[in-house]
Amino acid sequence: MAPNLINALFLQTLWFAAVFGAAAGLLWPALLLLGCFGLWSLRPMIRIQGDGGLVLVAVLIGFMLDSAWVKLGWLSFAGSWPRQDLAPLWIVILWAGLALTLNHSLAWLQSNLLLAALLAGLSSPFSYLAAERFGALQIIGASGEWAFGLGLSWAVVLPFMLWLAKQLKQLPLRGKEHV
Repeated sequence: MAPNLINALFLQTLWFAAVFGAAAGLLWPALLLLGCFGLWSLRPMIRIQGDGGLVLVAVLIGFMLDSAWVKLGWLSFAGSWPRQDLAPLWIVILWAGLALTLNHSLAWLQSNLLLAALLAGLSSPFSYLAAERFGALQIIGASGEWAFGLGLSWAVVLPFMLWLAKQLKQLPLRGKEHV
């Protein structure tokens, strides 16, 4: 099976593990799957420079965005630990998983950031709606407001992260001499 297909399947499986786990009050399936995804993605034969840094950036951005949506009154997450007004760990795990796709199964979008913005802006509200249907979160904002705000946020964040992924993999390696 092609590495990019495995990469995409890991993210989809992680989404289900995190969402169903959150609905059931279980964090360990998502943690375990993220660990496997990370180990598989960061193997030397497929690792791309910048993948580790992207995970850190995605976790920070995701935590801030999802926490903002809670504070704006748009969402309420199941499994909101340690505090109800902050993004829970299970959604942060999903952001880390997303970062592991930016140089792999989603790398094709690095050269078309406008398409990435369009796809992210249109599809992200549906992902949150599906998570709501499975009991992982509750959408409490007015339908147009939360969907527009969330879609707009994703339309900015995903292209930024794809751009950053491209920049990080082009940086010269430290400790290596370049001729």
